[in-house]
Amino acid sequence: MNRLYYGDNLDILRRHIADESVDLVYLDPPFNSNATYNVLFKAPDGHESQAQIEAFDDTWHWTESAEDAYWQVLKGPNTDAARMLEAMRGFLGENDMMAYLAMMAIRLIELHRVLKPTGSLYLHCDPTASHYLKILLDAVFGKERFLNEITWKRRVGMSSAVHSSNRFGIQTDTILFYSKQNCHVFNPQYNMNDGEYQKYIESRFTLRGDDGRLFQATSLVNPAPRPNLKYEYKGYAPPPNGWMISREKMEQWDREGRIYFPKDKSGRLRRKSYADELRGMPIQNLWLDIPEINSQAQERLGYPPRSPSPCWNASSPPRPIPAISSSIPSAAAAPQCTPPKSSAGAGSVST
Repeated sequence: MNRLYYGDNLDILRRHIADESVDLVYLDPPFNSNATYNVLFKAPDGHESQAQIEAFDDTWHWTESAEDAYWQVLKGPNTDAARMLEAMRGFLGENDMMAYLAMMAIRLIELHRVLKPTGSLYLHCDPTASHYLKILLDAVFGKERFLNEITWKRRVGMSSAVHSSNRFGIQTDTILFYSKQNCHVFNPQYNMNDGEYQKYIESRFTLRGDDGRLFQATSLVNPAPRPNLKYEYKGYAPPPNGWMISREKMEQWDREGRIYFPKDKSGRLRRKSYADELRGMPIQNLWLDIPEINSQAQERLGYPPRSPSPCWNASSPPRPIPAISSSIPSAAAAPQCTPPKSSAGAGSVST
């Protein structure tokens, strides 16, 4: 069952979300955007309604709330997070950034608690606070649970203000990827439309079979001498070192249409590698092809960060589950975790 909560996420996490019940957390907490974020509604006819709810005001100051969050962390069971937050306060002092980090720390500890052993967390942030948040996440999850720092180019950066400023333009955001344990769900993602991948296909897969499928003919020559793999096949002599595969495998690939037979029998048999069997370019930690939402898009809700889909496609289990920050589509099956023998780092938070 999907459920949407409205309210202070710290209170909701503590009152409504059970230990180790969540597969995936995605969060994008803004800092210092000087904006008030609203939840907007539309009328039944699709037009924008006058009704709206103020979600929160992105203004952080060192107040009693920040002080309380700070002491909750220091008195809590996660001693690594407590020491790290105490060190940050010693360095930063009592200012807006420290207030933000104290409020984030107590929530990250709760998010760690509700994640399943196979769960993952993606934290989307901009360069203003990403370096501090990464240190906090190391303390909460354990530095060994850090998996990736993803760089997402989400702005074109062609305005004159960018080029006339006294520093390089900022076009990217950061997504920090952490796991609860070392048996987290991860489904590799591929991009069939990647420019480099398309060039690779065009340059390498230049042959076309009778069935119309593009393929490249790859070598079947063994790199090392293998006397037991020297055999003639349908009139084609073996290479000096022998084939890479046994006669049985050669016959199997022949039945499957995977052997390329040159017209001249003095040529070499080769393997047909088909372009349509490739999955695309594996997605790495640099994302350049997910554009920012334009001003007319239906997805725009007055809240600036956008949730890029590779996050939840990569780390989702086979069924949607109640989510903290976004809906979760299905993907591959989750592995089974073996409970760790000791609770090092952030493990002291989990039960």
